[in-house]
Order: sequence, then C-alpha cells, then structure tokens
Amino acid sequence: MASSTGTVTAPPTEPAIDEQPSDPTEPTSPQRPPSAFAVLRDRNFARYWYTLVLSLTGTWVRITAMGYLVYELTGDPFKLAMINVAMAAPQFVGALIAGNILDHVDRRRVLVAVQVTYMTMMALLVGLVITDVIAYWQLVVISIVTGIAVGFDWPARLSLVPSLVPREQMQGAIALNATAFNGARIIGPTLGGWLIATAGIAFCFGFTLASAAPFAIVLLSLAIVRPQEQKPRGNALAMMKEGYGYIWRHRSIRSLMSVEIVPIALGMSYVTLAPAVASDILDTGSRGLGYMLAAVGIGSLVGSVIVAWLSGMRHRGPLVIVAVGVFGTLFIIYALSSSLLLTLPIMFLMGLTTALYSTVKETLIQTLVDDGYRGRVMATSSIFWSLTPVGALLAGAMAAIFGLQVALAINGALVLLYAPLLWFATPVRHID
Repeated sequence: MASSTGTVTAPPTEPAIDEQPSDPTEPTSPQRPPSAFAVLRDRNFARYWYTLVLSLTGTWVRITAMGYLVYELTGDPFKLAMINVAMAAPQFVGALIAGNILDHVDRRRVLVAVQVTYMTMMALLVGLVITDVIAYWQLVVISIVTGIAVGFDWPARLSLVPSLVPREQMQGAIALNATAFNGARIIGPTLGGWLIATAGIAFCFGFTLASAAPFAIVLLSLAIVRPQEQKPRGNALAMMKEGYGYIWRHRSIRSLMSVEIVPIALGMSYVTLAPAVASDILDTGSRGLGYMLAAVGIGSLVGSVIVAWLSGMRHRGPLVIVAVGVFGTLFIIYALSSSLLLTLPIMFLMGLTTALYSTVKETLIQTLVDDGYRGRVMATSSIFWSLTPVGALLAGAMAAIFGLQVALAINGALVLLYAPLLWFATPVRHID
C-alpha cells in the first residue's frame, strides 16, 4: 500500500487488501476525491494529457491511412489482414521485452524513444508516398518496426501515469487516459478519412509525425511527483519469472487480470465480428457497420468519462463484477438481435460497460501493484489484451457449426457465467 509520502511500500508477497479488516465497513484504500477532472488543473499532468490526446489521434489517422494505402496498392483483403499480423506479432514480443526494461529505466525516456521511432517511420512513409516508390513489402517492414514500438508504448504510458499524480488522484488520471484513447478512437478515423479525401495519404502520415512531436517534447520536461522505484538490472528471464510470480502470489491482481483473459478476450469478439453481423444478420452493409462501430466508440467514451467524473466512487471491486455480468447479458441480446434499431443502443451500452469494468479494473491494479513490478504487470496486461482475436476465432469456428448468432451468444454466455465466478471464487468483491 502507500505511506504518507505516497511511496509504494507493500512487499511483493500477498498484500493486506486480501486480508479483510475486522470492521467490514472500514475502507481498504484511502478516501478518493469526488472528481477526476481536478487533475487537469495540475499543469504537469495537463500538458501530458493534452499532447497524449493529439498523439493518439495521430495514431488512429495512421491506422486508417495505412489500411487505405494497402488496399489501394494490392486490392487484396488477405494482404490487408497480413499488415495487421505484421504489427500485432512484434507488438506481442515488444511487450514481453518492455516488462523487464520498464522496471529499471526512466519510463519517460522509453516513451520518447517510441515517439522518435514513430516519427522516423512516418517520415519514411511520407517520402515513399511522395516519390511514388511505395511497395507492399515496405509497408510490411514499417508495420513490423511500428509494432515493436507499440509493444513498448502502452505499457510505458500506463506505468508512467501513477508517477505524475498523487496517489489519491490515480484513478482519475487513469480514467482520463482511457478517455483520451476512446476519444481519439472516434476522432482519429473520421479525421483520417477526411484527410485522405482532401489532402492525400502522404499528408495523413505527415500529420501522425507532427502529432507525436509535442508529446515527445512534453515527456522530456515532465516532473515526477512520486519517484519510480527502480529494480536493479538482472537476468531477463529471471526478471520475467519474478514478475509472473508476483502476479500469481497477489490474489487480487491475479483475479483482476483474469478479466482481461476471459471477458475481454471473449467479449471483444462482438466488435471483431461486427462486419459479419452487419452483412449477414442485419443486412445493413457498410453504412450500418459504421453506425454500429460509432455506437461502440461513443459508449466507450461516455463510460470513460463517467469513471473519471466519479473517481471518488466506493465498492469498485463489486462494480467490476456487476459490469462484467451486465456486459455478458447485453452480449447475448446483441447476438440474438435481428434489428439495427435494437442493436445500436445495445452496442452503445456494451461499449459503456466495457469502459467501466476495464478502466476501474486498470485503476485497481495500478493502486495495488508495487512500483518495482509496475512495468512488468502493465506489460503482461498488454499481452493479455492481445488475446482478443482468440474470442473471434472461437466464435468463427462455432459459427461454421451452429451459425453466427448462436456462436456469439455462446461467447456472451461464457462472459456472463464468469461474473459469479469472480464474485464467489476471488477477492475482487472485497476491494473497495
């Protein structure tokens, strides 16, 4: 837990959060402020957050432009999918390495290196597009390099945020981080599509380059409020084993991270398979798909803002479990729906509940983790997020046997059944 100075002092053994206090009404964590938005009055964090929003918007512009460019060059859906694989596989490897590095280096410098990598790759893309010598293999190579950088990026951002604010403002800062991501996910593709139509592909990559520069500059001048507890360098495999051992010994962290393995891995199949639902079940085509994904994005943004606004909420552990159960129920309704008018509000609520349980879960992990293990825990969290294609693969395999709606409903039922397991078999419901 935290001392009066805000320094994490809990040992890497099972923390006191799993040992229930004699008085059941006694809170298991310090009293939190009523709203997260107060943290934006802190100039240090505000500079970080505003440039983060710009940087993430540029990231989504890049993703949109890259997909358009690949398909324009090849006209091949398989090659378009392979670009995603070329980025995802190195991202997985990068996250494995990042976990060990982030616990014994300045995380600001890691993020600066990531931004420099992004800017270098974007400058290369701008040059290749302008000179009209762009080829598919070049995009694959650039995607691999970018994927490695992404593997370091998100774990480093998540690990850095608790160092920028006092402990009592951590939940609000993390919720604002999620708000930045979900807001950029809505704005970025829209801006990317507009820039492609009006300014061209090269300008899109140039925008991404320019959006990363302010974030890198701000990172160099950020003040650290709570100093990072750096672990000494050691054998990489031994450090990785130590990190996984820490997660396993800490029942609360282990249980919270299981939310990423089950509800998120299985649950995110509703987004991955949305094109098939729009085409085969709702018969709405690309326009309907756009409405569906927009509903998810807006719901996610609203959910993140709610968590940020109510950063003084109590009973956060039970909230995570209830939100997982509600999401599973909504998932089943979504799977069985044959009406776009029903599907759109359901997808909005699914995006909202996903943002609720994932953001609160992330906050609880950040609150409980010893800072000497924070980098490895956040990297492991990123690795678990990369399991999201598993749910889509499972649903796709079942769809060939039972049909798409039944397959999705089974995934939803599995998520719903996981909620009582979290309640009765883990300490999550006891976390305040």
